[in-house]
Amino acid sequence: MVSALVASLDVVARARRRGWARWLDGAGAAVTGLPHPSLNGVWAVDPAGSVEAIEAALARVAAADLPYCLEASPACAAAPAAAAALGLVAGPEVGVYVAEGPVRGQRPPELAVRRLQPPEAALHAQIADAADLLPPGIDADALVTPAVLARPEVRGYVGEVGDRPVATALSVTTGDAVAAFDVATVPEHRRRGYATALVARAVSDARAAGASWSWLQASDAAAGLYERVGFTLLERWRTWGTN
Repeated sequence: MVSALVASLDVVARARRRGWARWLDGAGAAVTGLPHPSLNGVWAVDPAGSVEAIEAALARVAAADLPYCLEASPACAAAPAAAAALGLVAGPEVGVYVAEGPVRGQRPPELAVRRLQPPEAALHAQIADAADLLPPGIDADALVTPAVLARPEVRGYVGEVGDRPVATALSVTTGDAVAAFDVATVPEHRRRGYATALVARAVSDARAAGASWSWLQASDAAAGLYERVGFTLLERWRTWGTN
């Protein structure tokens, strides 16, 4: 699971001047270059991982001089001690969801779904910002740029009702896995099945291109959306971050 996460972050990181993603002593680590803890960090799942190894990986991330996070599966017993040693602040748990086969998601008849082209990155940002998708201080157009959308592993989608863009989603396909990111619907068009339709389309396209399973991370508030289309909870990861 973490190998797929790091591979996805690597795709995005390579499109950014300051970005990188790699394995460091049994943990996944990435820096996107954007100033928010959730966008730079270490993801630890190894039951045999040591406090020292996690601290060393976090030190590499911290060298970028950006806010950063630590996320860890329940199996990684060393993570809480590493977080405490570095003075990281505990945050909410995040659910890791997977789907082994096709996902469900009937497209409402009024919704048209199409692929976004790289020059349309600003359209994705417009919808994501209207939906308050990203943390305060982070603009979607800084994270998802034309260069990111131009990567062959990345697909962006927009859902439109008439001439109004109302929903968006991204997928990143690495190997046989596809990840769903940045799923958002503008507030006045929520609870109409638009987000689930985009996720289903993203997974369907990736499966047609060779992916065999899909994954994503979701808050408790968004969990129901993904469970309705066929994702199941794999585990819940603890999180810590810099202030």
